[in-house]
Amino acid sequence: MVNVIVFAPSPDQLGYIGDLLRKLQTDEVRIDAMHHFGSPEILNHLNHYDVIIARGITYRMLCGRYPGKHITHLNFDGTDILSALLECRESFHPGKIGLCLHHEGLEEVLPGLSELCRAELRLYNVVDEQTAYEAVDACRRDGMEAIVSGGTVSNICREQGFPCTYIRIRPATLERAIQEALNAARLINTERTKTNIIRMILDNSDDAVMAVDETGHILEANGQSYQLYGLAFLSDWKGGPVQRLNAGLTFIGSREVPCRDGEEKLVTIGGQKYYVRYKLISGEVSGAGTLITTSAASKILQEERQIRKSLARKGPTAKYTFRSIIAVNPEMRKKLEIAKKFSKADSDVLITGETGTGKELFAHSIHSASGRMAQPFVAINCATLPESLLESELFGYEPGSFSGASREGRMGLFELAHRGTIFLDEIGEIPVALQAKLLRVLQEKEIRRIGSAAVIPIDVRVIAATNVNIREQIALGKFRSDLLYRLNALEISIPPLRERPDDVIPLMEGQLRILAAGLGKQVPKLTQEAQALLCRYAWPGNVRELRNICERLVVLSDAADVTVEDLNELHSFSGVPLAAPISVSAGVPPAFSPPVLPPSQPGKTKQEIARELGVSRTTLWRMSKRQEGLK
Repeated sequence: MVNVIVFAPSPDQLGYIGDLLRKLQTDEVRIDAMHHFGSPEILNHLNHYDVIIARGITYRMLCGRYPGKHITHLNFDGTDILSALLECRESFHPGKIGLCLHHEGLEEVLPGLSELCRAELRLYNVVDEQTAYEAVDACRRDGMEAIVSGGTVSNICREQGFPCTYIRIRPATLERAIQEALNAARLINTERTKTNIIRMILDNSDDAVMAVDETGHILEANGQSYQLYGLAFLSDWKGGPVQRLNAGLTFIGSREVPCRDGEEKLVTIGGQKYYVRYKLISGEVSGAGTLITTSAASKILQEERQIRKSLARKGPTAKYTFRSIIAVNPEMRKKLEIAKKFSKADSDVLITGETGTGKELFAHSIHSASGRMAQPFVAINCATLPESLLESELFGYEPGSFSGASREGRMGLFELAHRGTIFLDEIGEIPVALQAKLLRVLQEKEIRRIGSAAVIPIDVRVIAATNVNIREQIALGKFRSDLLYRLNALEISIPPLRERPDDVIPLMEGQLRILAAGLGKQVPKLTQEAQALLCRYAWPGNVRELRNICERLVVLSDAADVTVEDLNELHSFSGVPLAAPISVSAGVPPAFSPPVLPPSQPGKTKQEIARELGVSRTTLWRMSKRQEGLK
């Protein structure tokens, strides 16, 4: 509830104002009206009003008494003054009229007003009650035959029997001023509601939250801060330095104990360990202040354990969304839009592309945007397991079904992914014999554990990925065509990084920020020359190689700027292969263009080269064989 009071300019306007206020009053705004003259003590008891409407001397007195309140000036204009002058001339027929007002700006229009009312006019400045009495006395001495003025002077003239005409405010002006005040009242009510909500949130937080200004002096604190720091009354501490509460506390901008935005520090309070987080209140102004949040270290550890238990109960989940994918290149953005459309369907998806292009990232994102997002997301790399283990991993097994099997048996990944998504990475590496079993599972929507005759129905969406050309594998008899046609109901091909050089720098900058934040280090900045070099590089290891280079930069680089020399020290960019289009053999889709390997590097083993590229030795061998086939 917001309280508004209107000081009527004259007693005879109270009735009109009362009628108007009854129409405008709402459940959110309460409006009172009164007339004031000769009782200054009344003005000292208006603290419970949020908005005040007044004019003349009363307005100026209230502005001095309540500088923090919204006070609307009920001001009259030249038309109101002229109407009062004409009324005075008609009522008293004076030859001389004293105009007793706060006369700022009236001197210029005085000759025109004098001519219109056919009387001599003289201005007397009135700013408060004392000058009002002085003005009436001066008019009497100067031989003024009547006075035109506001409420205070009119009341004095009435007491002394001096002819006076009161300057009335037109109803339209009065209503406009009241509407303005009511708009202000509604804004105050909205802000007050927001403040109360924020206060409730803070007071119901388990953490102690304080706000300090740019010099580290306390502005506000929630209820938990009172308890933690022993604040009987905030007023006792408000405006004082935050270090008075605890010597280990600081603030952003402190020279003695500097800290950065988002930094966390461990302090001891009452013999217990607490994590204190410092957050800049405003990112626009560096010296706006600091939000200090204090949490018990034991509480944080307990919450972490609870989260881990919850995740364990929930099962494996997707880690990434489409927001995790950085794409500036038009072709890559087109692929991203296609993937978003795929997520709305429930058909199986096949993702193709070279190793390290981000196929798994796309798989996670499709699941996270699908109707199965709240269900498990189970991923397996089919190339890492031999056929016997791969089958038991996918379909599970019964107790004692083979040598070394668990006594309790084991649930397969398809069962684990029930109602969710299973991601079969490197699907092209599955042995042909197992492909037939996988095809049956996809068609029948049921699995049979190893060593069991029972059939278990499943509801699973399959997302598969491969870095090999499946159609070439089919021609070689290494992959079943019917399995391909079952998997690729929806198919998307991820272009290699060399075909989208405009994505290189955004990807680099994003990875550098993430990795630097994880290590608490400054984010390295790439010079223009370094950026040009990185964009020319062919990236045989794609995004995976890019991330590895970023990790080396963050870990090893101490300089603020990363130069070409720094890059060459961390990674062999000598003789940089250009990311130009590569001729491909007939029948091989462009998406499967073999990656360009760096020039031979004497003295380096294959394992070292693979590590630099961010790929396995097997993938490195496969890449070299493909490149030999192009020669």
